[in-house]
Amino acid sequence: MTLQLVNNVVPDNLNTEWLNEWIAYRREDSKKPMSDRAIKMVTKKLLQWSPSEQERLICNAIEHEWQGIYWVDPPKQQSSRDSTIEDDLTDRGWAGL
Repeated sequence: MTLQLVNNVVPDNLNTEWLNEWIAYRREDSKKPMSDRAIKMVTKKLLQWSPSEQERLICNAIEHEWQGIYWVDPPKQQSSRDSTIEDDLTDRGWAGL
């Protein structure tokens, strides 16, 4: 079962590669294949996000062996700052002292 069996028209911003990965995961790994109705519903849900976010969310769901796709905040990036905010606020180097 693939997306092509459900709709004749695939939206441009749908990451079909990862949607098909999700469908295959549900079919093979969790032994809970998706109905055509479920595929339509997950497609509608995925279209809320960009194709790259769709990939991230599907990868996260497969990694955690979930049966559904849920929003998860992206990992926070590490700051490359050498100084703390307090250091910046008390810095008097600009005064030439």
